[in-house]
Amino acid sequence: MLNYRNIKPVFFAIAWLLTAIVSQAQVPQNNQQQRFEQANLLFNQSKYTEAARTYQQLLDEGHTQKELYFNAGNAWYKAGKTGQAVYSYEKALQLSPNDPAVKHNLAIANQKVNGFVEELPLVFFQQWWLQLQHLHKANGWAIGTVVLCWLLIAGIMLNTFLPGWRNKFLRWGSYVIGALCLLYLLMAVDTYLSSNNHESGIVMNSNIKAKSSPDENSRDAFEVGEGMKVHITDATADYCKIELADGKNGWISCAYIKRL
Repeated sequence: MLNYRNIKPVFFAIAWLLTAIVSQAQVPQNNQQQRFEQANLLFNQSKYTEAARTYQQLLDEGHTQKELYFNAGNAWYKAGKTGQAVYSYEKALQLSPNDPAVKHNLAIANQKVNGFVEELPLVFFQQWWLQLQHLHKANGWAIGTVVLCWLLIAGIMLNTFLPGWRNKFLRWGSYVIGALCLLYLLMAVDTYLSSNNHESGIVMNSNIKAKSSPDENSRDAFEVGEGMKVHITDATADYCKIELADGKNGWISCAYIKRL
């Protein structure tokens, strides 16, 4: 016979332990929310630099929500840091490419960029692919690929070894699952590569002279303003070869660029 008097303390001990674990997990999240609200309060009090630094601390700790980048961009813009503002808006746009508020504020910030050149708009199928890409993160696409592959294998085995299950619906279902498995695999690879692609960045300093070669003594090619988005096509230990949206290319110190 079970001894219920011994079970009861054990039950309460387990319940207490689970409560403690949940409470500890909630503490960092509550702390993050408090600091986010504190930054919002600083922004509303027109303390833009302090607000921007608080947002940036949260970002540097690995909290990468779109709202956090967006608010950081607003604070840096108000603080007169155009490069930081453009960078924050670009990161927010990566997380939510169709957000009208992010697009609007980024366009306003770009108006302050000296020599800004607008990038060519994406064609419709590129926009569709980008929207599809943001349905899941790379891990989500990878998990979906594994699940669909197992479903595909199960369908093939049913069709092959169990003749009683063999019918056109199962066959066509296997074709559909196979196509989805391939799509998920492509999206998993593409999303992973996109998230780890750091070939573009924002210039964080003003009045930078791009050089014709990776040498400080080479001739000036053109000037790059703070907040300019550049594509990095080559690099040495100290210099990065950049290309602008209008096709101009030159070399500047990699220290001037904050990669997206």
